[in-house]
Amino acid sequence: MKAILPFNVNYAPITKLALINFEKKPDQVYSGLELQYIDGDPLGKGYRVIAYRNDKYVDVYDEETINIESDERFDVTQKGLKNHVHRHIEDICFDRINGNLHISFSFMDCDNRKIEVDIVERSKKKSIPMNLLAPIGVGSEKPSYLPVFFLYDFDFLRRYKTETKVLIDGVKMMLDPFPFPIPMNMQWRYYTRYSLDCQILEFLSSDIKEVRTLELNEENKYRDGVVEYQFTQYNGEMALSTIDIKNITHPLRVVFHPPISMVSQEGKFHIIPESKMGSINGSYQVTEDGENIGIKVIPEQGWTSMPNSTITKLIMSEKSVFCNWSKKYVYEQNINRANLSTEVKWTNHNITLKGN
Repeated sequence: MKAILPFNVNYAPITKLALINFEKKPDQVYSGLELQYIDGDPLGKGYRVIAYRNDKYVDVYDEETINIESDERFDVTQKGLKNHVHRHIEDICFDRINGNLHISFSFMDCDNRKIEVDIVERSKKKSIPMNLLAPIGVGSEKPSYLPVFFLYDFDFLRRYKTETKVLIDGVKMMLDPFPFPIPMNMQWRYYTRYSLDCQILEFLSSDIKEVRTLELNEENKYRDGVVEYQFTQYNGEMALSTIDIKNITHPLRVVFHPPISMVSQEGKFHIIPESKMGSINGSYQVTEDGENIGIKVIPEQGWTSMPNSTITKLIMSEKSVFCNWSKKYVYEQNINRANLSTEVKWTNHNITLKGN
């Protein structure tokens, strides 16, 4: 049995992530650093540092064990990629030990300046983490997918007795404070935040030039790495009903209701992670005009959060950026039925509505 897959999703093998901000008193080049641990194809296994530049681009520094993909996209990070290089990264630690975070790494940047990070919590108090959809795509000017970054057991760096050393070319960077003037779980925080349990889905990637015709198995499924597409008979053809990510710690499924086919219709979609993470919900529309098929997808209901404390109810309220940034993303696709060529674009109205 054959079926047409109108679009793609990609699963990024990033399992740990920490963002270290010093935007209020930035370096002459950088305003923040992001440490990632990568474990999976096609990138391999190792650490990556994303350095956020003051000019709104990013520099990406990969360990030698990471495969640099020529078509890897970083356009969900504001203006996108500036430099992408291999670097020997030393003194690496990214773990929680007895409930306390320890992050350390050092390397030479593109201007031959040494960057050193060593952050150690030494608290005896318990910290209660949260589950969060990261708003990493809110400032993207030319997104190529909806960045669905689910961060399990996400937490902010505590201040009491924490040792912080962030040096760039010998100059100490001052970490940004927590943006809310109240303690979290009765403990004061920095804005530095992290998760040792990440789940990152690149939803409806725009890097396709033609849609694929798939050969389904006896269960009407097609497997592409860890991504499994399920089809069902609808509107006289095989239509996409669910997308499942396999062999991962937490369940992750995309559901289309009704199944999405290549004929005129309207429906809903849901991105459903583990229940404690909430969900992303929206609508889709398929239109036909002769040989042309149009698909529009809008996550118009945004993210429904699942707060687990008083402070998380404040941070992740219905009006918060966390719940609302994805509502302003719009996916538009045109497909030529004759040759299956396609044109795709995402528009981030968080940017356009500001007049930027």
